[in-house]
Amino acid sequence: MSPRRLAAVLAVTVPLAAGCGSTSLFGAKSKSTSSTTTPASSAGATVTQPAPQPPGVTSIDGSFQTIVPSGFVDATRSVRSGVANVQYLAIGPRANGFASNINVIREPAGGRTDINRITGLEVATIKRIDPRADRFSQPSAITVGGQPARAVDYYNRPTGERLLRQRQVFVAHGRWIYTITYSALPEAYAAGVGAVDRVAAGWKWL
Repeated sequence: MSPRRLAAVLAVTVPLAAGCGSTSLFGAKSKSTSSTTTPASSAGATVTQPAPQPPGVTSIDGSFQTIVPSGFVDATRSVRSGVANVQYLAIGPRANGFASNINVIREPAGGRTDINRITGLEVATIKRIDPRADRFSQPSAITVGGQPARAVDYYNRPTGERLLRQRQVFVAHGRWIYTITYSALPEAYAAGVGAVDRVAAGWKWL
């Protein structure tokens, strides 16, 4: 099975098997803006302390570390033995029988380094493998661990059944192309899509 098809199928099969609870993402704040204010015990003033940071997770291949967003649960090790190229998996809120989720897969770069060319080829592969995928957005430029990356949103039915809305981020590093995939039901997409941006923003190459 190709990595592209694997990411799409994983989006459906893993959440249904995980049995994860439905923790809401509404009201979640970015770690760069959140803080906790506590009374000072001696001077009667207040002291602003940084809010607790989301836990960090190291990828299975040891090449990067990133966060588990608020409202998501780390499930990376649950796929370690069965799906070798899945490097990260976080399971999020469940609604109507589907849990939103974020996974990261890697595939050989094959000498490709230009992120625009990589994105064009990746999108073309999605369309060829999953002809039901449609309503693709124009690629938007972001960075992942300081590397140039591209993000694309689209709708898809990975198993021919439930309609999902997905966001994929493509980034090249060394000999590999990494794809970050966020999958959710269309009605739940907006509530959680910021989580994949936080995963990208919290990314550090090791």
